[in-house]
Amino acid sequence: MKHLSIRFLAAAASAVFAASAAFGAGYSLFEGSARGNVDAPRMIAEGGEPGTLYFNPAAITSLEGTQVQAGITAVMPTAKVETVNPYTGERTTTRGKEKTWPIPSAYVTHRLNDSLWFGLGVFSRFGLGAELRDTWPGRYNSYKAVIESVDVAPTLAWKVNDMLSVSLGLVVRYFDIELAQKIDVAGAAGLRNPNDPSPSPYDVDQNLHGDDVNFGVAVGVEFKPVEPVSLGAAYHSRFRFVCHGDADWTKPAAIDAMLPGAFNDTRWRSTNYNPDEFMFGAAWHPAEKWTVSAGAVYTLWSVYEDLEVEFFSPQLMGRDRVQSDKKWSDVWRLMAGLGYKLNDAWEVYGGYTFDQSPLNEDYIDYLVPADDRHLFGIGVTWNHGACTCDASYFYEVVADMDVKGRPAAGVFDGKFTDGSAHAVAVALRWRF
Repeated sequence: MKHLSIRFLAAAASAVFAASAAFGAGYSLFEGSARGNVDAPRMIAEGGEPGTLYFNPAAITSLEGTQVQAGITAVMPTAKVETVNPYTGERTTTRGKEKTWPIPSAYVTHRLNDSLWFGLGVFSRFGLGAELRDTWPGRYNSYKAVIESVDVAPTLAWKVNDMLSVSLGLVVRYFDIELAQKIDVAGAAGLRNPNDPSPSPYDVDQNLHGDDVNFGVAVGVEFKPVEPVSLGAAYHSRFRFVCHGDADWTKPAAIDAMLPGAFNDTRWRSTNYNPDEFMFGAAWHPAEKWTVSAGAVYTLWSVYEDLEVEFFSPQLMGRDRVQSDKKWSDVWRLMAGLGYKLNDAWEVYGGYTFDQSPLNEDYIDYLVPADDRHLFGIGVTWNHGACTCDASYFYEVVADMDVKGRPAAGVFDGKFTDGSAHAVAVALRWRF
């Protein structure tokens, strides 16, 4: 059990209620609403729907009465991983399993009086799901990773005056991790080259599963200096999780006979951080029917310096505590949007986003196979009486990334290529 690849737990994530893939750099999720998927800077700057709780809760002070919104984003990602066998030079290209990942969200807002609003959101802010065949060359690093992350966020917003609104919210986040990989027992025993990608009948299957709950805050501000301009900013706090759970191993009969005291199920724990996020947005109405918006998100991924996991088993022989370096960097997500109101019932909009990758090339792994990203989106809103329907689509292109081999960690020379994703979203809103 020489190479317990725990180093990827924090990078493995999935979205709320069901496993889902990450579509922001690192493992951030920004799929807060159908409209917000395309026009996030406008949501930060001036809101306009209950889903603005995901971006800048202070902006809910523009909403009248009681409003309820529910939506879902379906994302269809694809990517290839090329690996080079360090012992034979053989090149192998592996494509990730094709899946559609659902990311749901739900919100309610209520105007309490002339100056106070209450909001409640249920959503996910971080996530990634990664699944490959359990026989692929990088299986000793990882072949499956899933984390469910669910936020429940009650918020109070105060309209100080016609120009300024502020908000403060509590965030309760549930964080659940599952990671699966193979252990190269034959390589560790000296029967063949360590972590040789070639097939082996002596692989042990390892599965780690754990969870935790913690609390954070979300703070927002909206400022309207002049009638056609809105400015917004929000802070979403860092979270610290100490995940506890089960470490389960499934071993071939031959390994069980030779090593009955090894690879027996035990418990484990690990500390994991979700980073702080700062969101900024500006919206300008140059004419009655037009809206121009721009914004940015700054994510403090430098909190992901390393990861340490502790196993509660005396049979691990010095491997009861495993630490790995990550050394990620703080990054920017830059956004621009344009909207046009056709009439009282219809509005169309589009957006572009550049998402900077936080990964350190010296510590690349197979759970976050992504470099910088470019997103292109379009959307439409239809109003009918007390009901509003939003629908949007975006296409994400991920830059190719070369991988420096670290065979001891089960990572080989190669590259990530052809990374992309299609995403379709719909949301319904009711006003009471």
